[in-house]
Amino acid sequence: MEQQQFFSVLTGLAGLALLWLIILIATRKHIWALAMGEDGRPSTSKLQMLIWTTAIVFAFLAIFQIRFSAGFRDALPNLPDNLLIAMGISVVTAVSAKSIAVNAANSDNSGDNTPAVIVPGVAVPPAPPDPAPAPSSATPHGKSGIFSGNDGNPDLGKVQLMLWTFIAVGVFLANVFALIRHPNCSPTGGTPCNVSVGSLGLPDIGATLMILMGLGHGAYLGKKIAES
Repeated sequence: MEQQQFFSVLTGLAGLALLWLIILIATRKHIWALAMGEDGRPSTSKLQMLIWTTAIVFAFLAIFQIRFSAGFRDALPNLPDNLLIAMGISVVTAVSAKSIAVNAANSDNSGDNTPAVIVPGVAVPPAPPDPAPAPSSATPHGKSGIFSGNDGNPDLGKVQLMLWTFIAVGVFLANVFALIRHPNCSPTGGTPCNVSVGSLGLPDIGATLMILMGLGHGAYLGKKIAES
């Protein structure tokens, strides 16, 4: 690996290490805590958002270092449309999953709050004791909830969401490393490699992959809404 490639990758990794250190100092928790749900189990929606965040941070800093070394010290060019859409889908899924979980919890805790009618001269019978709570069917904290539902069985919606997340992020990072190795070559290929480093920016992902990723996220949210 050439010196420029080494410093580019090192800059991206240093940015991730700094992010981890800031989170550790601010929260006294490992960065993995960002992917944990309210029930203490790993959250699928939060994990996919964390994966995208780390990938974008690494790619931005690595490519920015190449531009900075070549004398282009301004911000990167505009982000590609499909990459922005994929990032937006990731954020919307995480926020929507959190909203669904909160609404479901509030609905379960609302109960019957109708006030009792007190008639003068009529004794009010004592309230019956609260029934013993039913045993929870949720997956124990020791089991991963990334690919499984509350019953501990594999959840197709979660598996599909994470599958397309891994594929999309993998394709994105493969293009990032291709740009790190050959910053003067067009991301779409072709010769000769005479592209100016000043036009170097984050690579895009294909429209087909972006659509498949959106379908996976839609299936996950649809199942979550049905369950709530």
